Amino acid sequence: MHRKVLPILISFLLLSAAANAQSVRNILDKMYTAIGSIHTMSYEMTSQERIGSRMEIRNSKFKIQVSPRKLYMKNKDSGVELLYVAGWNSNQAYVNPNGFPWVNLSFDTNSPKVRNDGHHPVTHAGFSYLSTVMRHTEKMILQSGLKVEDLIKVAGDVTWNGRSCTRIVMDDVSFKFITHTCTQSETLLAMCERLHISEFLVMEKNNLGYAAKVSKGMTLQIPSGFAKKVELYIDKANNLPVAQFIYDQKGLLEKYEFKNLVLNPKLEISEWTTQCASYGF
Repeated sequence: MHRKVLPILISFLLLSAAANAQSVRNILDKMYTAIGSIHTMSYEMTSQERIGSRMEIRNSKFKIQVSPRKLYMKNKDSGVELLYVAGWNSNQAYVNPNGFPWVNLSFDTNSPKVRNDGHHPVTHAGFSYLSTVMRHTEKMILQSGLKVEDLIKVAGDVTWNGRSCTRIVMDDVSFKFITHTCTQSETLLAMCERLHISEFLVMEKNNLGYAAKVSKGMTLQIPSGFAKKVELYIDKANNLPVAQFIYDQKGLLEKYEFKNLVLNPKLEISEWTTQCASYGF
């Protein structure tokens, strides 16, 4: 009897593995397609980012036009507002500090005053940056001789914020810091975006600040990949990663939760100006 059961069990396990592999591919492809179909969006976001030994929590709301890039952000806790429109204001962010010095100010989007201990520049807001990073991660997995499904798994269903979601997890057990020799002179952000790695982790590991620059031949300790572990809750209704958990070797590095997401709303021209009646500029 055992001789009959064993082949059936093996066949079942192989079929289950194939189904899971197909599910991972389908889920990722649907996510990329959904992200690529976004032209405008608005949402509220709660972010948690590890700064030293503390978790910095922020509640913000966003309006975004993907291309050409336009972005309005308001910190719901502090009341600070930011408006960025590509090609306007010398490509600088226009900021209402909602406090001293009681005047609106213009800063480079990568300025420490704009970043304010944040892990990412505001230009990373939305889903496009994550999509780019995940696509690159898939490419690197394949180049290493593995299959995408070897590192990225479907981890079941979860209900988050009343939404039915599929949980997928990428676990990179080979994640580590490596020595990197800079190949050109550029900003640290530009280098990290080009390598698809966390700028904040590089800053933290090498004691660098926001808006840091690197020079050709400079050596840095950089992570071997974007993260040790990435956990995404993919909303089954819109195929978007509405909750994102990013881990390094120390534990949770950053967490982003998207709420009240509205896709492709019609945003008036005035909403990309300081004259919008609902803004405080």
